[in-house]
Amino acid sequence: MSVLGEHLTDDQAMNLAMLEAEKGAGFVSPNPMVGCVILDSHGRFLSKGYHKIFGGPHAEINALEGLSLEQLESARVFVTLEPCAHEGKTPSCAKALARLPLKEVIYGLVDPNPLVAGSGANIISEAGIKTTLYNKNHENLEEVCEHFLMNFRSQRPFVSVKIASSLDGQLGLKTGESKWITGEVSRQKSRYLRAIHDVTVVGKNTLLMDDPQLNIRHDNFPEKENKILILDSTGECLKFPGLRIFETHRPENIFVAVSDSMNHAEGPAENKTERDSSSLAQVLKVQRHPQGGLNLNELLRKLWKLGVKSVFVEGGAQAVSSFIEQKEAHRLYLFQAPILLGANSGKPWSEGVSIKKMSDRISLKNPKIQRLESDLLITGRLF
Repeated sequence: MSVLGEHLTDDQAMNLAMLEAEKGAGFVSPNPMVGCVILDSHGRFLSKGYHKIFGGPHAEINALEGLSLEQLESARVFVTLEPCAHEGKTPSCAKALARLPLKEVIYGLVDPNPLVAGSGANIISEAGIKTTLYNKNHENLEEVCEHFLMNFRSQRPFVSVKIASSLDGQLGLKTGESKWITGEVSRQKSRYLRAIHDVTVVGKNTLLMDDPQLNIRHDNFPEKENKILILDSTGECLKFPGLRIFETHRPENIFVAVSDSMNHAEGPAENKTERDSSSLAQVLKVQRHPQGGLNLNELLRKLWKLGVKSVFVEGGAQAVSSFIEQKEAHRLYLFQAPILLGANSGKPWSEGVSIKKMSDRISLKNPKIQRLESDLLITGRLF
């Protein structure tokens, strides 16, 4: 941890800014996570800050808090993303920096938002302050705000898929027994990942078999509610209003994706049991994919129109495999326990993924491994 007056290299300063940025996960969407570090004229650590909450001050403003003009004389500012040029819920960070006696502003990425996209750097440089696009660690800088970058570059939600498996790639036993493969620390991390995505996705089979709640239950997010998306081409889950997912989440926060070819007579409005099932969730009708299942590209476009910026696919094998097979998954989170279940008795998480030749194999980009007590978390970019 950096302390006031400690000398930092440029790389150390930018790495610290990335760590700061990650503190905003789950609180700043649809804004990006951004971190900022300020060094004085001698390269000594002055302050740091991050974007804490949507609508609140940005990272640069938080880092500047409490610093005098004298301290900022010839100081250098490191920020993970180009300072914003436009006025929105908060004033322009670029204009705020341009008024200060800084020597240089080093930023990690050009902001893809067309309201910024180079304009922030121009405002600062026109004030006589040197601006530099950081030329290292590009992949890690992109990962810090990958949801935001996908949103602006592709106008679509960012999709993460999560698996908890044995060493031999099994989600559980063929009998349906699966609790618990991974330990409590892994499960806590998984709940954290729910919190930093807008929507949690579950397949019908997993829903009916495990009856999960899929709410957040994490100390960092005591009041946050996540949205739920159930993949169920026939709408069968709506026949079971007693499922815990319907008791835990408000109807406006639950979506059920069904096939647009589903006969109206089979539809949710006809299935009235303990509760009027038409009030359980919002139904999204989606075309079938040529290879089977729902067309996930169309589904994601519908979610985007509803304001969804990120999606967390949590179960089960069919749901995860569908997103990978249709190339609609951007990041993999694989929680792996040091156990064996056996292919004869287990259920593989990739059962729906087909690779015809080795040259078509899917390779993780910029993979990382984290130890979670006895488990491992392996993560990397997919498509």
